Amino acid sequence: MAFWDYVDALSAVRRGRKAKEPGRDTLVYPTLQQQGTLAGDKKRVAYKPTPRNLRKFSLNPYARRAINAIKNPISMLAWEVAVKPGVELNSELERQIEVATFCLEHPNHDDSMRTLLEQVVEDIMLGAGAIEMQEGSDPERPLWLYPTDGLTIQIYPGWSPDNPDTPRYQQVLGYGNYTGSTGAINLRNDELIYVRPNPTTATPFGHGPLEIAFTTISRILGVADFSGNVASNSRPSIGLDLGDGASDGAVAGFRAYWRNDVEGQGNMPVFAMTSTGNDGKTRGPSVLRFYPEGDDGLYLQYQEFLQRELAAAFDLSPQNLGIEKDVNRSTSEVAEDRDRKQAIAPHAHAISSQITREAIRGKLGFSQLAFRFKGVEAEDENNTAKVYEVEYRNNACTPNEYRTRRGWKPLDHQFANLLKGDLDIAVSAARGTQIVDDEDLNIHLERPPEKPVKPTPPKPKGK
Repeated sequence: MAFWDYVDALSAVRRGRKAKEPGRDTLVYPTLQQQGTLAGDKKRVAYKPTPRNLRKFSLNPYARRAINAIKNPISMLAWEVAVKPGVELNSELERQIEVATFCLEHPNHDDSMRTLLEQVVEDIMLGAGAIEMQEGSDPERPLWLYPTDGLTIQIYPGWSPDNPDTPRYQQVLGYGNYTGSTGAINLRNDELIYVRPNPTTATPFGHGPLEIAFTTISRILGVADFSGNVASNSRPSIGLDLGDGASDGAVAGFRAYWRNDVEGQGNMPVFAMTSTGNDGKTRGPSVLRFYPEGDDGLYLQYQEFLQRELAAAFDLSPQNLGIEKDVNRSTSEVAEDRDRKQAIAPHAHAISSQITREAIRGKLGFSQLAFRFKGVEAEDENNTAKVYEVEYRNNACTPNEYRTRRGWKPLDHQFANLLKGDLDIAVSAARGTQIVDDEDLNIHLERPPEKPVKPTPPKPKGK
């Protein structure tokens, strides 16, 4: 190693990077430099636009239904802290599992794990979920978690893991787009779990489904307000043209007739009126239609299209937003399975991986443990049982392997670890001896002694 290489290695260690660990040559979030926010400036933060409108739009009935269709199933999932695949469980890992589980079951004095997840998933749907992490002095509860408004978190795009003591995040008061405000709170990387949906290399922020459907929700609100006014008759759909040359007295008389005898009476108006135009021809009154009447005037089909567009932004099927046209049992079950795989499972995996990396391994230091949800991948139990039947018949797995796959405890029985071929050999051997010997059943039966058979006397000949 040359002298300057040795100096560079020492400098890397001093900066927090291990020797021989390569550095990065490309820029982080280069588009921010074009927008006037220097990505390499560690003292400037980037802010997320339109957070206030996102909060307001989340209260729209259809947006709320889409959010709940993802939030509620995730918050209701059972979860566990377990060892990573391939790691053998021992007493020390059992102690770590107990500590991590207790910390997650009691994240703080106000929340349970379910309420914590509900708030975090809600914010992920809007744009970003955040959980503050703090260390405690109690060895049985060393980790405390607090749900944080992810839309108030601004990010230092120039942060580098070489300087872990420098702040990576900043929480500002309100949803102001200015930075460096009084009362802003700087947070290190190990103090905040930041879950961003749909991450990209163009921005440090994610793009939540509600943000993607921002324009769609604006249209839904606009057309819903218009349809409500039409349905309540606050905006009439027609206007009457009394024709050219109608005098002011004729207009006033017709208006009085219409108000007194037609409006609110349910009567069909009958009238006769003529006027002479500039061309000398006589024509009667005509009807001017401003927009279609009935269901067409309420733009119901367009509203249904917007709801389908909103469902697509959340990776949900339209039936989850109440659009159940042409839906039968088979298509409904397929759509439900698709929603779980495309909408619920990805967000659940993102949350579990962040909790595992930042909280369990990063903050607690339990490198061989992982947080995971149970039942994220919904299985067809009937189909799973048929697959197992075929696998077991072909000597591909044992009963205990099947039980482990289903998340059940293994059986403490010698036959539970045998393949079907081995079990058939044991059964054949038992049939040969005609002895039932099972210590677990406390049965030991032998074949009873055979009774002597009396010889039958021969029959006399000739009879």
